[in-house]
Amino acid sequence: MTQISVHNEWSCLEEVVLGIAPELYFPARHPIELEPVHPWWRRASAAMLSTLAKGRRVPAWITQKYVAELESLRKILLEHGCTVHRPVPITPLAEEPPGLGQMFARDPIMAVGDTLIVGQLQIGMRRKERRGLDALLSALTGNHTRVVAVSSDDIFLEGGDVIVDLPYLYVGVGKYGSNLKGVEWLQRQLGAAVTVVPVPLAVSGILHLDCCLTLIGPRLGILHRESLANPLPPPLDTYEFIEVDARTRQELGTNVLALDARTIIVQSRHVHLQQSLRERGFRVLPLNFSWHARLDGAFRCATAPIRRSGVSGRTRLCR
Repeated sequence: MTQISVHNEWSCLEEVVLGIAPELYFPARHPIELEPVHPWWRRASAAMLSTLAKGRRVPAWITQKYVAELESLRKILLEHGCTVHRPVPITPLAEEPPGLGQMFARDPIMAVGDTLIVGQLQIGMRRKERRGLDALLSALTGNHTRVVAVSSDDIFLEGGDVIVDLPYLYVGVGKYGSNLKGVEWLQRQLGAAVTVVPVPLAVSGILHLDCCLTLIGPRLGILHRESLANPLPPPLDTYEFIEVDARTRQELGTNVLALDARTIIVQSRHVHLQQSLRERGFRVLPLNFSWHARLDGAFRCATAPIRRSGVSGRTRLCR
């Protein structure tokens, strides 16, 4: 296995961890599901399911929807020459909080430069997901990769909040994801060569920064501005953004995946965003990922890059 190398969000994606969904389990109720940013029907269904189905296996016909979406994404990754790793399937242990989904590989681990960071998820039900990545972490550690891990119970750092544009690293700070202690811990691990910039989320029901902002090129991103504190912190405030509306954000329209500096995977239903990207010279690959979006995740959430070609400021296109 090659060394970790991720210097930005858009260089050619060469190696990635992609989530899996062999079995899903219903969680207990969590306050984030009742936040007013979610539509009333979703809050009602979450309350009902957490009461009636807590800890039970999700029916296979639903699970297969997630499996199919992930398989479609895997095929695109392979077609573009990307090596794809998968977590090991796990099941909840009796002593763990109920619920399980292994689709969102982005959150437990994150690569920054040549360092692999093992974070800590704030929502207790999700912490078990790291067990499915233990074999991969062992292989990387054996390959002399630098691995650092959060070890304090009050430090939260989640991959969906961490956006790489070295020498800058933007980290979302919200109610249910990464916190300021996570930002400070990460700065200590990476040293003075990297500037870690906290980006406060303005809406408490949004879990991660990449649910409302993603970078897709040098000083270029996709943004739902009302979801973030105003003004944006420097130097993020100097970037150019393609702005999306509230509905597109709610459908995880910002949560795209750049395969290289000109190729990007976007949900097939976000036609206006696709057009905006094409007008800027992007090759757009539309893909249906609506079942994942129902759980507040999309392409970036499902993938944890561990190697992109080039370094900050120098990129190349995939084949």
